[in-house]
Amino acid sequence: MTWLRELVWNSGEQRPRALWRLVLHIITLIAIAWTLSVVTRSLGLGGAGGLSWFGAVMTAITVGLGTWLCGRFLDRRELGEFGLRLSPRWAADLCAGLGIGVALMAGIFVLELQAGWLTIEGYYVGAGPGQAFAVALLDPLVTFVAVAFYEELFSRGYHLRNLAEGLRFANNGLLGPGTALLLATLLSSSVFGLMHMGNANASAISTINVGLAGCMLALGLVWTGELALPIGLHLSWNFFQGNVFGFPVSGNAMGPRVFDVTQAGDPLVTGGAFGPEAGLVGLAAMLAGVGLMAAWVRVTRGELRWCSALTQPSAAITDPRSAS
Repeated sequence: MTWLRELVWNSGEQRPRALWRLVLHIITLIAIAWTLSVVTRSLGLGGAGGLSWFGAVMTAITVGLGTWLCGRFLDRRELGEFGLRLSPRWAADLCAGLGIGVALMAGIFVLELQAGWLTIEGYYVGAGPGQAFAVALLDPLVTFVAVAFYEELFSRGYHLRNLAEGLRFANNGLLGPGTALLLATLLSSSVFGLMHMGNANASAISTINVGLAGCMLALGLVWTGELALPIGLHLSWNFFQGNVFGFPVSGNAMGPRVFDVTQAGDPLVTGGAFGPEAGLVGLAAMLAGVGLMAAWVRVTRGELRWCSALTQPSAAITDPRSAS
């Protein structure tokens, strides 16, 4: 039975192999989510689940706690090794990502407005009765902060890294780090797209396009080794798409928004009811986003290259040459 044990357990690194770490990560998140659900209901907070920010924050806690536990006891990594090593450079990358997301969504808005695909019906709409508009924006802002954190930590931070490491050292390390990162990016982004296929107004095209958006976000990680760029871009992309410019966000209509718009034009171009992510304008914005991130990395790092450290076990592993 030694061969069976070796399929699951890496004796050289004294930890589960990459595939089983990914499986156990999902199981851990499900267990934590169920526990938090029971606790919040017992405290009478179940009704708060209707608030978008509450569910998003609970999911962020679930993914953050679950990834920390799996990192510590399965991966033998600190949480920071999943792209959360906070530093002045990390903060600068986060701000750059935020700026890129704003620029991309502003470009889509101006393009569609000039093309006659948008009509502005009003401004500063969607707040509750007697509620200040700025206060109304806090709910979606907190929601999108949480979403950007947990989706990037889940899809890019944990899954892409473990996939890259597992692929790199499978078959006695026949794959180079660049190939392993490319395949890990495609696999994790495909799962990211499938995670959104149940959204309102989703289609095969929107699922593919969201997967491509995952590839764009993944490049921020594989070029820098950190999640700052993708978290910042993810956050501002969603918030400005929905709550500033009034587009649907991944099929979901927004509440409070600076611009109240109605949309025309070919849905294949504009994305229709799913939002720009499902249209050609979204694809163009993704390509522009890749270019802007590449320019930022070149300016701040002096070069653009794969972060091969993402394919390596943690420094805590005594034998980094072992197969993962």
